[in-house]
Amino acid sequence: MRVMIICVCRRLNDRAVREAIAAGADTPDAIQAHHGCAFNCGRCRDAMGEMLAEARGEAEPYPYAIAAE
Repeated sequence: MRVMIICVCRRLNDRAVREAIAAGADTPDAIQAHHGCAFNCGRCRDAMGEMLAEARGEAEPYPYAIAAE
């Protein structure tokens, strides 16, 4: 089985993200907190949002990305 890196900054792969979701994480911030870290660049928010939506059985992921000012 291949492992896909989701968060390059914090070295979180898809297994780590799924583990956090299975443990009750319901937002990208909660996924990071589950692993004792926080966002750096934030580019992984959308991927985590898609994984959360998939775990919930939702068709469309919530847009977790925040627009830069």
